[in-house]
Amino acid sequence: MKKGMVSLTRRILSIVVACALLLLVACSGNSGKNEPTNSNSGSTSNNSSSSSSSNSSNEEVYTVNFAYHAPKEGNQQEVNELINELTMRDLNMKVNLIPLSWDTFNSKFPIMLASGEPIDISFAFSFNMASFLDGGYIVDASDYEEYTKDIYALLGEEVKAGYIGDMLAGFPMMNSRATPSAIFVRKDIFDELGYKESDFNVTTDDYSTFDQLTQLFRVVKEKYPDITPFDGFRTFGLNGLTYTDGLGDQFGVLEDYGQTTTVTNWYESEQFKFFAQLNRQWFTEGLASKDIAVDKELGQAKMKAGKTFAFFASYGPNALTDVKSQTGYDVVMIPVSKKMKSTLAVSGALNVVLSTSKNKEKAFQFLNWAYTNKEFNDLLNWGVPGKDWIINENGQADYPPGVTVQTVNYHSDYGFIYPNQYLMTPWAGSPPDIWDRMKNFDKDALVSKAFGFTFDASPVAVEMSQLNTVLAKYENPVSFGAVDPEEYISKFNEELYAAGLQKVIDEKQRQLDAWLAKQ
Repeated sequence: MKKGMVSLTRRILSIVVACALLLLVACSGNSGKNEPTNSNSGSTSNNSSSSSSSNSSNEEVYTVNFAYHAPKEGNQQEVNELINELTMRDLNMKVNLIPLSWDTFNSKFPIMLASGEPIDISFAFSFNMASFLDGGYIVDASDYEEYTKDIYALLGEEVKAGYIGDMLAGFPMMNSRATPSAIFVRKDIFDELGYKESDFNVTTDDYSTFDQLTQLFRVVKEKYPDITPFDGFRTFGLNGLTYTDGLGDQFGVLEDYGQTTTVTNWYESEQFKFFAQLNRQWFTEGLASKDIAVDKELGQAKMKAGKTFAFFASYGPNALTDVKSQTGYDVVMIPVSKKMKSTLAVSGALNVVLSTSKNKEKAFQFLNWAYTNKEFNDLLNWGVPGKDWIINENGQADYPPGVTVQTVNYHSDYGFIYPNQYLMTPWAGSPPDIWDRMKNFDKDALVSKAFGFTFDASPVAVEMSQLNTVLAKYENPVSFGAVDPEEYISKFNEELYAAGLQKVIDEKQRQLDAWLAKQ
């Protein structure tokens, strides 16, 4: 798909809602009594391009503008200076960090791109890849393979997940791939109410088990009237990575955790209807916040502020440690799904080099380094050594004395959205072998029958655009129960079919059948 095919694809890909936010996968960091050092031992690889660059002392120093997720303003400048020490040492480059909160990424970053700001590298999610492509912002990484050999070696076959047609749009992050989901609840309240984890066995094999959650939330509302029982901007019907394989979007899916090869309409399935009715019950009973369908704040942030008892999210093998680091609370995890691995779980978040880069070779060279340097990934996630984090007696990342999750100046713990989570020093309380556990986490997952399949939506680009308009109108209010499912699910589906849903389903089925025939 070099140029012509790219232009077609740029208008498609309206994808699954907010993949990146789904993965609560394990965090990373360095911890201990001693401050982490900026020694060469932090770099797991010195590729040839890096070495040649660092040896070219007469070469003009290039500054890479690197846009990354940062949950709060803090010691970004100090972090930037520490990273520059590393990049000057290894690459003869400097870095200008461009921190973006989730809100800024959605609201301001598109304006920055449209204005032509010279940004070299950014993260991009599948759900907004269409806008990146439509704007012509993505550089085809396959044209720069000589600069990214270490990334290819790390990702192996998973590099293919970054392709859109024949274009390599970007590189997947190094993190866990399976995406089961759970309800996370505050342990202090859970314990005070006399509950035990064994009281809950919520499974899609028996939908009546979801009543266990409703009863729990009712008790919380009665005993703790100042706390919202359930909040956050994800819920069952919106989680397109857990219950179905959406084949790149949710317009035609493989139900039953991808264990079928028949493409169907998720939004008229019994499962989607059940989830909508459940959330409607929570909404009308006041068990969920009144603005849950429009508020985009993460459940973790709501819990950290003491506003909510529970939220919904995907999880990895270090989920309890992750959520405590993000919220400051010990939590109990109540699983609400099986474990599935799909193509989109790998490609949901990509690192991309942008067309606004003034030196794309340097940008790819830096990105290659970013996937192989431990110190860089630690600094990006945990902040300034000695101020924001230390290494504790167990060799794990921890807060310095007197610093807490509420007072820390810089602390991400969203390592899954950085280049290589597996290089990071695990956060305090993590199992010593957390990264091995995470790499093995996928092994018992239900692998979608379409794993490895990528849908080319260019034949239905017009329909995809129309479907996205309908989705924006109905999906959130229906999924969160802000409207009556009995009335609005039918309206939702009527407009989806009017917008061309059946044509998209038929095209997906045709492409999937052809792909399966070759396997």
